[in-house]
Parts: sequence; C-alpha cells; structure tokens
Amino acid sequence: MLQINTAIEKVTLYDGAKDKAAADSTILLSGEKIAYAGLHSKAPAYQAAEIIDGRGLFALPGLIDLHVHGLVDEKTLASFLRNGVTSVRDLASDLYDAIAWKAKEQSGLIASPRLFVSGPVLTCPKGYPENVWGPKISATVQGRYQAQDKVKKLIGMGVDVIKIGMEHELGPCLSRTEVSAIVTEAHAHSKRVTVHITNEEDFEVCVNSGVDEVAHVPSRPVSDDLWKEAVKKKIVIVPTLHAHAGWAEEWKRRSDHPFGQYCQHGFRAGHHQGQINLERFLSFGGRVAYGTDAGNPHMPFGISVKEWKDLQTTGLTSFQCLKMATRDAAKILGVEEKLGTIEKGKFADLALYQHDPLKDPQYFRTLKLVFKGGRPYPAGELEFPQPFDLNFWIRQWEKTKFKAGWQESLVEKKYG
Repeated sequence: MLQINTAIEKVTLYDGAKDKAAADSTILLSGEKIAYAGLHSKAPAYQAAEIIDGRGLFALPGLIDLHVHGLVDEKTLASFLRNGVTSVRDLASDLYDAIAWKAKEQSGLIASPRLFVSGPVLTCPKGYPENVWGPKISATVQGRYQAQDKVKKLIGMGVDVIKIGMEHELGPCLSRTEVSAIVTEAHAHSKRVTVHITNEEDFEVCVNSGVDEVAHVPSRPVSDDLWKEAVKKKIVIVPTLHAHAGWAEEWKRRSDHPFGQYCQHGFRAGHHQGQINLERFLSFGGRVAYGTDAGNPHMPFGISVKEWKDLQTTGLTSFQCLKMATRDAAKILGVEEKLGTIEKGKFADLALYQHDPLKDPQYFRTLKLVFKGGRPYPAGELEFPQPFDLNFWIRQWEKTKFKAGWQESLVEKKYG
C-alpha cells in the first residue's frame, strides 16, 4: 500500500495538460512530489497522513508568472505564494539582491514562490532602464566584447535569464551588433534572452538578432511582415497587457498636470494597441506565455484577474490562458519535467479553489489552499505596490527630455 503525506480526494482536476477538467479525481502527494493524479476510481491503494475532501473544489497547477518585479520584501513574496502563484521570474533587480533572495527561497528560509531571476537589465550608457529607474537595476555595456563579458559574469553568478532594455522612445539603445553579441553569448551558455520593448523599431532589432522572447507585447503598431518573421523565428511574447492600464490609472492622481494628462492618454492608447497587436500576433500562430509585470501600479503580487480578462479579449480561451501560465511557462524556464502540470513525478505545486477560475477569472479570489513542493500554505491577503512618486517622474521627464517638445504641444492643445 502506498504511504503518502496528503490525499486530495474527489476534486475537479485541471492538470494543465488537457483541455478539459476531470471530475471525481484524486491527487496523492508524497513528500515534494505528486505520486498520482487522476480519476479516484483508478487511484492505487494508499494510506495518507492527511485526507482533504475535494468535493466541490477545483485543483489547478500553481501558476508561473514570467515577468514580475517582486524582490521587495518577504511580505511581497509571500503574497504571490498565498495567492496561487508558485513560481515567478523577476526581470530587473540588483544582482546581489537577486542571488540572496533566491538562496533564501531555495533553503526554505522564507515563504516564497520558486524564484528565477535575471539580475540587472543590460543596456547602453544613458539607455533604458538606467535613464528612468536608475543604475541599481541596470548594467551598461559598450561594444560586443563588453556585452559578452557581462553576460558571462551574470551567468557565472547564477542568473536564470538575460534581460535587455530597448526603448528608443526614452533614449539611446544598444546596437544590433551588441544585441546579437549578447544573444550569442547567452545561447552558448544555454540561457534565454528576453527584451523590454514597446515599439516596432526595437522589435525589429530583437527579431533580427535572434532573441528568445520579448517581455511585453509592443504597444505601438507593428507591420504584418514583422509579426510573420517573429512567428517564423519562434519568438515568444509575454504580453503583460494590463500593465499599461495600471499606469493610466496611477496617473489619474496627477491629472492636474499636463504630463499627467499626457501619460494617462499614452498608457490608455498603449493598452488598447497592445490588445490589437496580441490578437494580430496570435492570428499568425504566435507563441505566448503568461507574465503580468507585477510590481507596476495596480498590478498585484499574485494572480491578476484583470490580466486574464485582457488576454481573453484577444481571443484566448481560459484553457489557453491556463496553459500559458503553467505548462508553457515551465517549458520556457526549462523546468517542464518538474513543474507546470499536475502529473505523477512532478513537484506538488498546486492550488485548490472554492469556485472554478476557468469559468470566471474572478474566482481566482476563492483560493482556499496552496501547495508548493507538497507543503501547504493557506490563502493570504493579496498585496499591491505602494503608490508611486509621480512627482519624481514629472521631474525626471523634464530633466531628461525624453520627448522634446511634449510640453509645448500639450499646453497648446489645452490652452490654444
């Protein structure tokens, strides 16, 4: 007879692999792993230290968020875990902070989702994000040799992915030669490259340089030819659709200032264009995976119901969204043999809900219990970022003059 820690009996199971739920299922957890997941009638004989009555409950794999900014404090990391997100990939942080947080998580010192990190974002001097967020989360390089050397050092320190910042609308950018050098070096060490972009110019550089992912769906118009080329080269897009809407909402607090009005309009337009772009990319057979940009305004440290709803406006089904956030995300992380689905032999990362989230994303808020590596965690309060210092951004914009002439055009529009 199988001796196990926990049996979840007669639950409705979404395993992350199939496009349908399996009612009357049982999940057996043995230590950190799943010993069985399937129909209750076909389960092996077992003796469990704890039995959970799963009747009326819904079991989903723990979600994987591929784009967060969550290395803030223990409360922030616990918020992800206690709201059904069992793995996250942080895409901009101080290198040593990232390695320290990852070590704490792996040693079990903190309640945290599994952490995958990029450390600092590679950029050119005075490029994004150094010119906006500062040098702490940035690593500047000049020329192919510096670029290759920095990639080697980051990988040697233990990062999981290399991230590049490309934002011509906000300042200078790495050259195509530098981007290609970064990609070549990362691939030589079996690491993926993801890139922050918003516009077609930078997207084209990414496509032609062989990057693996873009960290946001572009928020400016993109030609069909470029979409098709991106699909041909199997570039994955992590949409982060609702992040623009979150920034638009945040800037309402400074609607009294011309720059606040400018930002509200710009982020709303970017949100709308992003949805159009994602729908177009998908129509050509594009590959996508789940990421929220958590840590930006109004984007929670946990499951974003609004992100799921935005994704579904582009034609994605609830099952496709679930696979984006589980099986497909695990594959991108290179851990598909360990995570991403509720199957025998994989880590027991899963969540139990009172109501079915695939019927309505709002039901993600009915979480009852989360397991990470077989260890249970009760649902907890969902944390959000603190309000941003918008006055700082106003001063930063005026100081760096990202868009020459914006003040005059807005004033003329408002008072002319």
